Amino acid sequence: MKTTMKGNTMTKETMTYEELTNKVDSLLAETNEKMTNLIEQYNEEHEDEHEIDTVDLDNKFDSLSDYIYDYSSS
Repeated sequence: MKTTMKGNTMTKETMTYEELTNKVDSLLAETNEKMTNLIEQYNEEHEDEHEIDTVDLDNKFDSLSDYIYDYSSS
């Protein structure tokens, strides 16, 4: 819950379901991109060694993105 000043009055704003899903989706997109970049950097530095494939990484994040909907009671 977020508290804001409206004039001289403090009001509490609750997060909506849409705000939650937008924030989670943004967080997952950012984390997916960072993780992909880290793996690509590792692969470039270790070309002759064990390569880590990112072919299914997006799918893992899609599954996490579905979590809120899958476990909401509405």
